[in-house]
Amino acid sequence: MSLIIPDLHVDRRVHSHVLQEPLAAPRGGVMLHYDDSSDDESSLAWFRDPRCSNGYTWLVLDDARVIELADPAFRTPHAGPCLTPRANSVYYGVAAATNGIVPATSAQVNGIVELCIALFRYHHWSESDVRWRIVGHDAQAIWTLEQTRLVGIPDSRGRLLWGKLGRKVDPTGQRQDRRKILDVDEVRTGVRLQLLRDARLEVCHAA
Repeated sequence: MSLIIPDLHVDRRVHSHVLQEPLAAPRGGVMLHYDDSSDDESSLAWFRDPRCSNGYTWLVLDDARVIELADPAFRTPHAGPCLTPRANSVYYGVAAATNGIVPATSAQVNGIVELCIALFRYHHWSESDVRWRIVGHDAQAIWTLEQTRLVGIPDSRGRLLWGKLGRKVDPTGQRQDRRKILDVDEVRTGVRLQLLRDARLEVCHAA
């Protein structure tokens, strides 16, 4: 039976075609992505495709519906080589179903905020931890020898990239107008504000 996280509403569970393996490190945070899809239907179709070899723990659609792609008790191949060792295990992978052109909808952003709040409550993570526990893929993904060779970069040039950021651009994206596809700071702010409200309520109830 899958791990059920209290207060984390899931509209649909589709675990069958996403790779998942036992955790190699304790959970420590949430990594935000976009899945580079053109629309919700194509996104869902890809994760049902037997050729799919990547995945996230949760996918958030345009209207904020949450699709659970893997049992949250397991790791998925969402992060790849990162500054944080064993990032696939340390971070839950949460993706907005969109691409590098279309910004996440307000509903998607709010849905991702609510999802993160549920995870923070479940793990008893503090609001003071929000900045380092919620990260963007682009702020963690680094180049390695394998990764530069995979995209055809000669080793003579690749070695200058190994260990450095720049391997991924999600969830920020690279729009010409610099509008972010998914603003990590906006998500952090929403989570932090709700956790502060939670703390104030606890104080009131204890008084």
